[in-house]
Amino acid sequence: MKTITLVVLFAVLVSCQDSKDERAELVRKYREECVEESKVDPTLIDKADAGDFADTRELKCFSKCFYTKAGFFTEKGELLLDVVKAKIPPEHDRERAFAILDLCKDLKGSDGCETAYAIHKCYFQNAHAAQLHKN
Repeated sequence: MKTITLVVLFAVLVSCQDSKDERAELVRKYREECVEESKVDPTLIDKADAGDFADTRELKCFSKCFYTKAGFFTEKGELLLDVVKAKIPPEHDRERAFAILDLCKDLKGSDGCETAYAIHKCYFQNAHAAQLHKN
């Protein structure tokens, strides 16, 4: 199963003291639990990993579920920015990640699913654009 490419936010999943294997296991576990909970078609997650974000309720609620389990959102769908920033591993470009988070952090949807999806999509698109311009 492909590791979810929700870019740095997924890589940020756990504190930098945890091994990559532990992070990968948590990603797998949260993905399975949230696929079941949200009833999202897993192919929509794979497409989002490639930048094709389907505008479906299920994918939006998958984002909220995943980020809530990771500790990045409250149950009400509020972003815990300090937690996200604190969990960015040192091997990532923290300055760039912080700048992208600052661009996306204030996005709000009509509920927690909409908000998590909007922030996730914003982060992905900006991280991907920054990577393209870097080369």
